Amino acid sequence: MTKLANVLVFYAMALGASLALALLATPVIGEYATLVVMMTPLLSVLVMKLIFNREGYTRSGWSDLGLARLGLRLWPVAFGMPFGVLLVAYGVVWLFGVAQFGVPGNPSDIALNAALNFGVGLVVCLGEEAGWRGYLLPRLLPLGQRTALLLSGLMQAVWHLPFIVFTTVYHGDGNQWIIVPLFLATMTIAGILFGYLRLASKSTWPAVIAHSVFNTYWTLFGAFTVAASPLAFEYLAGESGVITLVAVAFSAWVLIRRLERPQGSIPAAT
Repeated sequence: MTKLANVLVFYAMALGASLALALLATPVIGEYATLVVMMTPLLSVLVMKLIFNREGYTRSGWSDLGLARLGLRLWPVAFGMPFGVLLVAYGVVWLFGVAQFGVPGNPSDIALNAALNFGVGLVVCLGEEAGWRGYLLPRLLPLGQRTALLLSGLMQAVWHLPFIVFTTVYHGDGNQWIIVPLFLATMTIAGILFGYLRLASKSTWPAVIAHSVFNTYWTLFGAFTVAASPLAFEYLAGESGVITLVAVAFSAWVLIRRLERPQGSIPAAT
């Protein structure tokens, strides 16, 4: 199969699975469907490698996914960058009174819950990132590095849409005409953040860690925040918030400049 055919078939499977789970599984298992759907990019990779291309029957057939090396050099960025982005977003809403910083009644329970979320998050985020950054991104690189990073983020964002549009378990609050464009923009630009970690480290693991850390930090920051207007808070500091988008965009601008140094790229997948 050509690179384009690989991309299209992979994405059709992942997007189709997301739509099916949103429509069929969510009414039965509720919000747990959001965990199941995160494994569908990895499952799509397995189908591509074991059925369509049959390259997965040799050890070398898995090397392009970037899972054989840990990319330890960029783990500090993977842990620190999400904290910086969310500190800016939440700091602004704390500063201007949209929400207040508050210490919950039992911080130890919050910490334990965050640790559990991070552990589960590593598993399900591997399911996502093995598809988007491990498999898809290298196959988009012939389009150019910036285009590949943004397109991988956009395709990931659109893959989320069935759960936003057809269910209430993911971004169920707020006006969809506001939430959807902000979410698409944020996730598209976030493709640069996760893609930078993938390309600069030649490993998918830093992107997996950063993805899980983002989700964990959102839980932690949310636990220490009391919103005066939950809806306004969602529009400003949520996953599709305006301030979050600005912070992600600034981080992406810094990282793309670092990535475009001569040593920052990796060859496209064959």
